[in-house]
Amino acid sequence: MEQIRISVDELKLSGFINYYEDNIKEMLYGQNESVTRINLIDRDYMDVITFDEDYEELEDASDYERVLLDEEYALLFIVGQTYEGQEKFEFIDGTKYSLKHYKGDEYSDKHTIKDIGDLSIDLDHYVGVLIDTEDVEGKDFVISVVNYERGSNPRIIEVEECGDLEEIINNLIERFTI
Repeated sequence: MEQIRISVDELKLSGFINYYEDNIKEMLYGQNESVTRINLIDRDYMDVITFDEDYEELEDASDYERVLLDEEYALLFIVGQTYEGQEKFEFIDGTKYSLKHYKGDEYSDKHTIKDIGDLSIDLDHYVGVLIDTEDVEGKDFVISVVNYERGSNPRIIEVEECGDLEEIINNLIERFTI
């Protein structure tokens, strides 16, 4: 998926953050806070910041918006997870999509996905949306899709192709644009 560029004035980031916080714990029920929280990403090395003390002063959407706009960190939001073996994808809104119920080019229903592109279906991976800032002709949000590999050393890998999930992710972003 190509990066999405949206003017800072056109994305209701605080609305997106509140939506995320309202829905993530249900999708990732039982996971610890280091997975379900909005993750800070080091802008230079694209590392997931794992130290709890880096999150201590981040209490609400305006705090996260401030660190993003001040270009201290990029922000990572988990918007989906894949299930190894079950070939299933669950999106943050609770919708579950099957990855194996299609015949040729025909999908059996609207909750079937034929292709997830470069995204991983491994057990320890999530689908993330990375939001960063860039100042070219005015400040823009730059949004891209990443594989989020959790574990003792979590990491993210930006993906270029996310198949049928591209439309689903674009629709999520469009819900929060002006």
